[in-house]
Amino acid sequence: MTLYLPVLLLLCLCRLGLTDETSMVAPEDHSCGEPVFRQEALRSVGGAVERLGWQLLNSLQTGPEQPNVILSPLSVALALAQLALGEARVCVRMYNVKRAHNETQKLLLSSLHAHTIPCYHHTLGSLLQHLTNTSLQVATRMYLRPEFEVYQSFVAESLHRYRSEPAPLISVEEVNQWVEDATKGHITNFLPSIPHDIVLMLINAVHFKGEWEARFDPQLTQKDVFYLDNKNFVHVDMMRSAKYPLSLLEDGELGAQVARFPFKGNTSFLVVMPLPGRGNVSSLVTKLNISDLYRRLPQESTMQVQLPKFTLQYRQELQEALTSMGLGSLFSGPDLSGISAVPLQVSSVRHACGVELSEEGADASAATSVTMMRSIPIFFVNSPFLFALVDHASLAPLFLGTVTNPAPDTSPMRINSLLGDDPHGNRTQSDSTNSNNDVQSDGPHNSNNVQ
Repeated sequence: MTLYLPVLLLLCLCRLGLTDETSMVAPEDHSCGEPVFRQEALRSVGGAVERLGWQLLNSLQTGPEQPNVILSPLSVALALAQLALGEARVCVRMYNVKRAHNETQKLLLSSLHAHTIPCYHHTLGSLLQHLTNTSLQVATRMYLRPEFEVYQSFVAESLHRYRSEPAPLISVEEVNQWVEDATKGHITNFLPSIPHDIVLMLINAVHFKGEWEARFDPQLTQKDVFYLDNKNFVHVDMMRSAKYPLSLLEDGELGAQVARFPFKGNTSFLVVMPLPGRGNVSSLVTKLNISDLYRRLPQESTMQVQLPKFTLQYRQELQEALTSMGLGSLFSGPDLSGISAVPLQVSSVRHACGVELSEEGADASAATSVTMMRSIPIFFVNSPFLFALVDHASLAPLFLGTVTNPAPDTSPMRINSLLGDDPHGNRTQSDSTNSNNDVQSDGPHNSNNVQ
């Protein structure tokens, strides 16, 4: 499985060179010391990243033109936190002796859910360092117009906290090449152009490539049905396993089934599907808590599994979503005086993400024949679902997504065209079905069972 995402933050207006910082004191969390790798600290900042992610996902609705939403809460948190460094200073000037946290900083820290986390920047930076030991790669860069005047303290803190290397903003070609390199070639031509009034660009790219602990055999992948709703379906490539080790929870109060597919390297792919008649995926977003779900997930057991194989792309301007979260002033009249003496405002927050789900994983099985037994529980991901790619130590969702159609370029078909298929019940299946390179489907996910 491969996930990748860059987030772009653009701030407007021009000025000259780098200034000194005699009017600025050090950031407020310089006394926080060495990186923090205690589980309690990592989970506190992981929870903050999660809450930001669910808010964003709730603001980015799916629709006919955009049936799937994919985002990286970690990437957005890093961009907003770096921007907040521009306010995390106390100004001491001749006629303005002391001005504490300004309104822009309060809004940013509130959106980041940072108020309950001592030394927020320090702890988020520690999480970033912890994640370098996983399958996640994070690249950050700060592009500056050569003639633009920026406080050296902001550049130094961005580099120290978030490893954001400064680079001259010369051409759109150079920026696009950096994005392409940082995403391993998955995102090309990210920006069509750079307006002349853009003076500062904060960019980060997050790339994940993981291996399943128990892989799917590519020889068993074949076309099957994915139900868009009670009336329509599409055909998708469906990965299959007759005996997959899976942790599966059916939560009646939540109205959903939750399954955890582990990767090598302390990360997991969490799938949440609504139970039949209990609402849609959008209704689940405000109810989910990853820490609580992880605590209640049972031990793994062997079951029949089907999971769609797909490649999806998502690009979105986040201004409307961030405005709905109370950050609209970033785009009109923010106080970013910790970055530069020149008044600045955010021009754009552009987001691009892709997800590729495939059979790649641990050692392959050479099976060419599968026996399906009714006595084995089943979990078929064949209707809309939420997913989260979760780091085990911090429980931070590195990626979140809503998938309502894993084959958006395929024309939907009516369910009544499926002879003998009932979207509200099981298809007929004998107690034991043998097939060559074939695993029979059992209809939509409401036929799943946990025994």
